[in-house]
Amino acid sequence: MRTYLYLITQKIARFGLYCYYKEIQLHGMEKVPRNKPVMFLANHQNALLDPLVIAAFTPFRSYFLTRSDVFTNPMFNQIFSFLRMLPIYRMRDGRDTLGKNEEIFRQCTGLLQKGEAILLFPEANHNIMRRVRPLSKGFTRILFATLEQYPEIDVQLVPVGINYNKADAFPDRVSFYFGDPISSRNIYDPYDLKGAVTSFKNSVYEALKQHTTHIDDLDTYTELQQYLDEAAIDYLKPQEANEALYNYLKGKKLPSKSQQKKKYKVFPFLFEIFNWPMLLLWRKLVKPKIIEIEFLSTFRFAYVFLAQPFFYLVLWGLCAVLFGPMTATVIVLVHFLFNLAYVKLGRS
Repeated sequence: MRTYLYLITQKIARFGLYCYYKEIQLHGMEKVPRNKPVMFLANHQNALLDPLVIAAFTPFRSYFLTRSDVFTNPMFNQIFSFLRMLPIYRMRDGRDTLGKNEEIFRQCTGLLQKGEAILLFPEANHNIMRRVRPLSKGFTRILFATLEQYPEIDVQLVPVGINYNKADAFPDRVSFYFGDPISSRNIYDPYDLKGAVTSFKNSVYEALKQHTTHIDDLDTYTELQQYLDEAAIDYLKPQEANEALYNYLKGKKLPSKSQQKKKYKVFPFLFEIFNWPMLLLWRKLVKPKIIEIEFLSTFRFAYVFLAQPFFYLVLWGLCAVLFGPMTATVIVLVHFLFNLAYVKLGRS
């Protein structure tokens, strides 16, 4: 029964994300082993949307290690547990909470022993900047505990590059690149654990840099980001973006393709008019309470996902009273199709 509920929830989330994003691309899923335990290791830019898109659009049914501070509401905790999300505690959550990670790590070891898949974000935090940050060794602790307890297991490490066109914008586009699996048995050395940690971190780090746009130098980050924007680089193609950065640093610049934005656009104007109640509540009540920009899209999606059906219910009721049920149904359907067209055809 739980499996069927999960599949239904997955379909609902997939539909919601399909309506929210202009485009979702997944590349390299055929590389993921189906008969071995897998540890997905992804870069982290966009809070809860990163794991949510993977859960909704891939068949792997992974467990997700998620920062513990989102597990603050008992009702939401039940939902997170149902969605296979496990809390991971950090120093900022309090030194006394770190001991709770031992139980989570034991759960992960048991899951890998059963051949399950786990998704982790080895950067150990999220940041909207287009770069892969230094990796923590947390994932190696889970990996080493599993290999020590179950010597016959060959856990496959699969790097996942996540690329947003503009992570805090709407509508947006996103691509996921699943890299070549890294066999844990080929790197793990029980007699040199420190060296093995370094080798694992370097291998995953280099793979992630290939599968997402990576601006390495923080001192020139703004300059390079502006150059990529002006060259109209498609951030959903990280290999092209990284090649453009490499050539730029070598003195080979792409021509600027930026265009002067028009002051008046009919499509966005109509979108504002047709959705003014939803937009007003979002801008006045919800958005001002969001502190971290990395959570902006997560809260926006949650707001639309939960509030839009209620908006349509109210709209249908008002129109049914004024014009009749059939006309009300047509109005709501046309409104939905217009919004969908705005997302799929509008600029992002």
